[in-house]
Amino acid sequence: MKKVLSLILILIVFCSFAITANAEEFNGADLFTVDLPEGFEQTGANISDFNFINENADTFTVSYNDNTSEDYIFCPANMSKKDIEEYTNALYTESANVMKDYADGFELKFLYAEKIKHPNGKKALVCQTKTTITQNKKDNIYYQTLYEFGGVDYKYTFTYTTTDEKKKDSFKEAFESINIFEGETESNSDKITGYAVAGGLVLLLVAGIVRFIRTPEKRQKGKIK
Repeated sequence: MKKVLSLILILIVFCSFAITANAEEFNGADLFTVDLPEGFEQTGANISDFNFINENADTFTVSYNDNTSEDYIFCPANMSKKDIEEYTNALYTESANVMKDYADGFELKFLYAEKIKHPNGKKALVCQTKTTITQNKKDNIYYQTLYEFGGVDYKYTFTYTTTDEKKKDSFKEAFESINIFEGETESNSDKITGYAVAGGLVLLLVAGIVRFIRTPEKRQKGKIK
C-alpha cells in the first residue's frame, strides 16, 4: 500500500513539474495574466503592449488601449453578426492600406469571426485570418488568431501569428488561460460599428507578419535575434 501511495505521490509531483515546464504565467501590468507556452520569450514592452517570440519566429502580442471614449466603446457582448461583419471588413481595408508599404500583393481572408463566452466568464470577439503576401513574385502565407475583450477601462487584444498551417490552432490553451482583472464594459452595440482600427489593432495585426518579413534568413536557420 505504501508503494502505491509513493507512486501516486511521485506521479503528482512529476505532473506538477511538467505543467510548470510547459507554461509560464505572464502578468501584464497587473491588468491581466496569460499562460505562455514553453519557448516564448519576451522581446519588448511599451506603455501598452507586450511582444513575445519563439525560435521559429511565431509571435504573440498583447495590447491594451483606452475603452472609455464616448464616441467608441468596444463591447463584444453587444456585437451582432452585422457588427462583426462590418468590423472585419474595416479591418481588411485598413490592413490592406498598411501592407502596401511592405508587399507587392496582399490578401486577407477571415477563416472565422465570432463572439464567444471565454472561460474567464467574459465575452470575447475571436477571429482567425489567413494572409497571403506577395514579394518578389513569391507568395508567403501567415495565419493569425485574435482574441479581443472589452473592459470598463481598457480594450485588450491578444494576437498569435504563425506561418505553419498545422500550428494555427496550437495557441488555444494559452488563449483560454487569459484572465482579465477588470470588469466588462456595458454599452450599446451601435458604438462599435466601423472601429476596427481603434487602439492600433491593425498595427498589432501586421506587426507579427512584419517580423517574419524582416528576418527570413534567421527564421530559416531557427535563429532569432
